[in-house]
Amino acid sequence: MTPHVSESVVDLLLSLRAQGIALWAEHGKLRFDAPAGAVTPALREKLLARKAEIVAFLAEADLAERSTVRITMTDGVRLAADLYRPKREGVVVQEPLPVVWCHERYRRAEHVSGGVLTKLDSQPWLRELLRNGYVVGVVDVRGGGASEGTRPVEFDPQEARDAHTVTEWLAEQPWSTGRVGMFGMSYSGISQLLAAGTAPPHLAAIVPQMAMFDLYAFLRPGGVFRDDFARNWGETVRRLDTEAGAAHSKDADVAGVVAGHRLNARVFEQAATLRFRDSTDEATGITPYEHVNPAAALADISASGVPVCHLTGWYDIWVRDTTLWYRNLANPQRLVIGPWSHNKWSDEDIAREHLRWYDHWLKGVDNGVMDERPVRYFTMSAPPGTEWRTASHWPPPHVRPRTFHFHEGPTGTVPSANDGLLLADDGTGPGPADGADAYEVDYSATTGTTSRWSDGYGAGFRYDLTANDRKALTYTSPVLTEDLEVTGHPLVHLWVTSTHPDGEFFVYLEEVDEKGDSHYVSEAVIRASHRGLDTPLHDAMGLPYHPGTADSVAPLPGEPVELVADMHPTSNVFAAGRRLRISVTCCDRDNAQVPQRDPVPVVRVHRGPGHPSRVVLPTAPQV
Repeated sequence: MTPHVSESVVDLLLSLRAQGIALWAEHGKLRFDAPAGAVTPALREKLLARKAEIVAFLAEADLAERSTVRITMTDGVRLAADLYRPKREGVVVQEPLPVVWCHERYRRAEHVSGGVLTKLDSQPWLRELLRNGYVVGVVDVRGGGASEGTRPVEFDPQEARDAHTVTEWLAEQPWSTGRVGMFGMSYSGISQLLAAGTAPPHLAAIVPQMAMFDLYAFLRPGGVFRDDFARNWGETVRRLDTEAGAAHSKDADVAGVVAGHRLNARVFEQAATLRFRDSTDEATGITPYEHVNPAAALADISASGVPVCHLTGWYDIWVRDTTLWYRNLANPQRLVIGPWSHNKWSDEDIAREHLRWYDHWLKGVDNGVMDERPVRYFTMSAPPGTEWRTASHWPPPHVRPRTFHFHEGPTGTVPSANDGLLLADDGTGPGPADGADAYEVDYSATTGTTSRWSDGYGAGFRYDLTANDRKALTYTSPVLTEDLEVTGHPLVHLWVTSTHPDGEFFVYLEEVDEKGDSHYVSEAVIRASHRGLDTPLHDAMGLPYHPGTADSVAPLPGEPVELVADMHPTSNVFAAGRRLRISVTCCDRDNAQVPQRDPVPVVRVHRGPGHPSRVVLPTAPQV
């Protein structure tokens, strides 16, 4: 399906409620009560246009009974939980049902203008779980939302132990069958995996959506600090933890709860000081990238045997991470990759994947989900009706590497710093001549504020990089004479020198349309001093692994050195009539921390037989 975010009826209703306008459904008709003059002709027209949608939503308000409870952990800390029990014909279902729950970092419910915004409001697809006979639970993490406690660090091991306790509590309730699953995206996706690592006896299935694998590789990919994300995320959770708005139970000691939250670790300040994978946090004495790294739980998660359905999208911040989870776990697994970003997806697809997984593992339904190929992925720009593909492994076994070398230009396609040429190494034409392309670092270069990295939300798909290319080194292919499918993990090899002993290199894979505009497909980043390679403890799928430890970094030596980095995986058809482009900058102003060095460095990207700068694309035959 085309990626989208449903415009929530909830936002409209809450906005109207704040204006004193009340809406309700009565015998299939929309009724309202409002102050004089509040319902303008424009608003009346809007309500009429959305009448069916609003009436259907209001009719579903009685879909479940919501209750708020506090669940006591082993150390006495109480976590706030919302429980939704399905109704049939207005009556709560009394027979035991399987339970699925989310360990929520960003408030399970909060007060907004005119009411309470719940998880069912912000993620309407959860209603499908209720309709299909599941109890739904949402539990605030320790030190967050309306839960008690303090957070010394994100992903503290205590949090996974809390999830173990919650899972077993849910299994013991009289309205539960004892079969418990988990759901949730982003932080709550990671929480599921860490919970599985504690092996709760009644945890029967999890569906982590867009979950991080390696904390260091995310915050400092290739050694480059994603300070914009870390700062924005840190400020967001600080506000959510300490400011008014969380929905507390009537008997809660709100002041006491918030006082505990004020002692939470300051995420950005902590992350900014931890430059290396083995850096120690002076305040806590721990090495966070090792102590709380999700990947450190791989062995425990595999030993648990909990079935895992991984969901992610090609424009998500953690699509690479999700493929690593899939490759490294021994559990029963399924991997689904859609045309989605971190906060844009198809509710229909997401609901269907959850239900199929839960129905099989929590209800014992023989729906064939485990008889299918375990990998399902969407190929962007593929012919209509062929976009969704399946594979037995990831990366798909039918892909083959194809190398494209950097050549001297010009191509006449872009007024970039060099306008270089990108040619396939197919043995039919001349190889690249020795040479180098000089580039004075442009610190205004940016992929913008609606990138993959913008708070993780990826406000755009295939966003326009035409302006950024003019501030970059570019290598553009001739017009493609036939469609080219790229599915997997592209690799970039840069041979570089610089007038400074260090530098950051941002490399983009782009598609250039018939008008000459370029569109983002994927990217890689590497800091020159972090170019060292090592073999990790996990299966890296043959991709380069940069250890990022203090003793592994080294300045540029004054002669060409090779930087190797993998791009985020993708599956995209580059259409005949278009072009491939690789662009290289040394800054992404709005998305990463890059020191502005004085004097401004001049870097050189070398090419030719002696220093073959190139990109290796995983290509697939057309369906």
